[in-house]
Amino acid sequence: MSDNGIVKIHGKEYRTVGRRIADFRATKPDFEISTEVLSASDLVLVKATIKDPDGKVIATGHAEEIRGSTNINKTSALENAETSAVGRCLAFTGMGGTEIASADEIVNAQTQLKEKDIYARMSAFTAAFKENYSSVIAIQAFIANDEGELAAEAWREIARHDQEKLWLATTKGGCFTTSERDYIKLGFK
Repeated sequence: MSDNGIVKIHGKEYRTVGRRIADFRATKPDFEISTEVLSASDLVLVKATIKDPDGKVIATGHAEEIRGSTNINKTSALENAETSAVGRCLAFTGMGGTEIASADEIVNAQTQLKEKDIYARMSAFTAAFKENYSSVIAIQAFIANDEGELAAEAWREIARHDQEKLWLATTKGGCFTTSERDYIKLGFK
């Protein structure tokens, strides 16, 4: 995020919700921003409303979050949805930069995609590891004993699609150390 509350993502300008609120309060201090929780179960749904000083509704915005779907939503799904609803509502009044989605929403969406990607990769790794456990253990033992021919033979016994799934760095939960991965990359020489 930037210091001024404006973030460029893929060439588009997004304002943080905090920036939108500050801009709105500076230009319309007598207007009211309110929120209503429509659902707080597994699906959190929040509606934000902006009214002028006479009580006329100027804009509404909705947002939903799935409780537990991200690290933030494990503890703060309601707050996250409320912030997004207010940001969207403000965007409908013209306080959104060039986009309706706020910078906060875009970053959150990107984070969710990364988390889903990591989960999918770890699930695939776990399935491949379970299926090829004895081969992985054998490969590691052969490498430790500098038995490259046997390690290569055991590696070739693993299906190519499982080899790709097992090719996960130790720092990301993989089973082969960096030196073992280097050994495999060099063709077990």
